[in-house]
Amino acid sequence: MKKVLIADDHSIVRLGASMIIKECIADAGIQQAQTYDEVYDQLRNESFDLLLLDINMPGGNNIKVIKELLDIQPGVKILVFSSYEESIYALRYINAGACGYLNKTTAMSELKNAIESIMTRGKYMSDAVKELYIQKLTTSKSSFDKSNPLYKLSNREMDVAKHLTKGLGILEMAKLMELSSSTVSTYKGRVFEKLNVGNVPELIELFKLHSESK
Repeated sequence: MKKVLIADDHSIVRLGASMIIKECIADAGIQQAQTYDEVYDQLRNESFDLLLLDINMPGGNNIKVIKELLDIQPGVKILVFSSYEESIYALRYINAGACGYLNKTTAMSELKNAIESIMTRGKYMSDAVKELYIQKLTTSKSSFDKSNPLYKLSNREMDVAKHLTKGLGILEMAKLMELSSSTVSTYKGRVFEKLNVGNVPELIELFKLHSESK
């Protein structure tokens, strides 16, 4: 029996994902989690073949969680299933150790393809992410960064930028990311400098622009 953990804080998503998983894996044993604390606990207590992971759940929402989860259970295959744009986040999470990344707005049939691909070949990339990956491999870093300035950001800087676009302040981000306020302020300054923006509204517009130009 293949064991699958669905981690998402929305019950309708967990229900829909369960139905797709049962179509793909006839003997699947499915368990669910609604917070990162629940995910950590379940991974510590039993082995799973596949983790379907929403990255925007209570207790997480940072790229570093992929490493933390794999440190607990190195053999689990992680498919990130998120509302965040593939064009901005997919390669970051795949490089961090996820086996695949899929946007929630994609048709459910593609979720089935993603699960089957990961269970049989160990990896999944959508056509858009494959194109982005090839572009990264075949162009210089400066040219790749020019195609989307958000690529200039480190993973930590991207996390800070993402939180800023959601309206979080320095103290909120410091608590969420388990960093000092001064460290978060430093990251914020780097984000503004690298992206050449002067305030959060400009940052939000930049994210919108490069989310839509996929």
